[in-house]
Amino acid sequence: MPSFGGVLISLACIYVAYVGYQFLSIFYPKECTASSSTAYCLQPAFPLGKAKFTLELYGRASAVPGTKAEFIFAERSLKLTEPFERTFSVPLPVQVVKNASDYQITLALFPEGASHGVHSPDAVHSTITVTAFRKPGARARNLLGAGGDSSSKLGVGSESAKSDSPWIHWRSVLTINSLNSPFAFDRNAFPPELQHLVKLQSQDAYLPIISASRLSFKEADLVQVNSTDTRALLTLRFEPVSIGQLRLLQTLELSVESLKSFGFRDTDIDDVKAIFNDTNFYLLLLTIFVSVFHLVFDFLAFKNDIAFWRQMDRSVGISSTAVLWRCISGFVVLLYLAEEKTSLLVVAPAAVQLVIELWKLSKVFKVSISFRGLAWAPRSEAERKTGALDSQGTRYLSYVMLPLCAGAPIYSLMYVPHKSWYSWTINSMANCE
Repeated sequence: MPSFGGVLISLACIYVAYVGYQFLSIFYPKECTASSSTAYCLQPAFPLGKAKFTLELYGRASAVPGTKAEFIFAERSLKLTEPFERTFSVPLPVQVVKNASDYQITLALFPEGASHGVHSPDAVHSTITVTAFRKPGARARNLLGAGGDSSSKLGVGSESAKSDSPWIHWRSVLTINSLNSPFAFDRNAFPPELQHLVKLQSQDAYLPIISASRLSFKEADLVQVNSTDTRALLTLRFEPVSIGQLRLLQTLELSVESLKSFGFRDTDIDDVKAIFNDTNFYLLLLTIFVSVFHLVFDFLAFKNDIAFWRQMDRSVGISSTAVLWRCISGFVVLLYLAEEKTSLLVVAPAAVQLVIELWKLSKVFKVSISFRGLAWAPRSEAERKTGALDSQGTRYLSYVMLPLCAGAPIYSLMYVPHKSWYSWTINSMANCE
């Protein structure tokens, strides 16, 4: 009869193979060919490597209906196969500065020399919001008040930092993806994730595909808008991608946004985005492969660890101080992760690990819980000898560790800014773990 571990590894192999097949089918789609009798092929309306286009950006405050979008930027003689990056300033409407409206940018791409410009029948458009409302973070400062104002930019030193109400933030980086090579689509089997991006010129030709990427948005790129600001810097990145990359990005964009319904914070979603957005396709597959098997082996190790501690009825040879220290360490680390607003992907496993360590601690000290309260079972002579040796080793170790654990918090208090005394306490305890 196959073991539980063997069955689990086999299931992991099947899952990895299935995920790899799905990714390959998205990344390398089948192109339409005229030889197929049932195919209805859609070809690019313009030769992507030769045709030149104009890209124009217009912006407006979204909360003001009927407001005419103002011209922001234009890139002339653009080839859709050539990437570029530009940084320019954008005028901010009063409604945005006063925290009363989002700001939307409309992209317009049309053939160079088109008679009607952005209103040309061959123009394609895409609109995206480049602002977000976020609560200002706490400001770090020197708690002793030495060295003047040593605030760090965890929050912004403006009137918005005095309240907990959300304030408008500017997304300083905007990425535009385009299809970098001609691809013939089968109209009868058109990829559903690309349907909202395609505009037909005729029944058998489609206009260039562009997409303002929300997957590239990062919380680290957010800049708070102050009431005195009149302009904001925007870095525009134009990144041509293959048909497979475009399909994958659009699929992931829809999936990642749905994570908010499961309680994921924006920082958690950023971690998920980074896995797919900043990773090479083949490295991504390798990462998935390694991650799945790491999870399997981690689960098997967890299973064997639990089995060992369940069967243990004597703590001979086991350091009770080490088990106690792991519990304290796990609790401090959990508080530190909560203080730093770390991703739930990290906090949840740390919380589970702390519960397991507490259970191990009850086994080592032979603590039982009943309706009468807590009860301690007597320890054997061998266990008492183990405890004596454990205490002796801990004492010698403390001669080295205590000066270090006392000096580091003092240095941090004197020279490192902190948000509060609580933050300094948690950081100091975490650094001593």
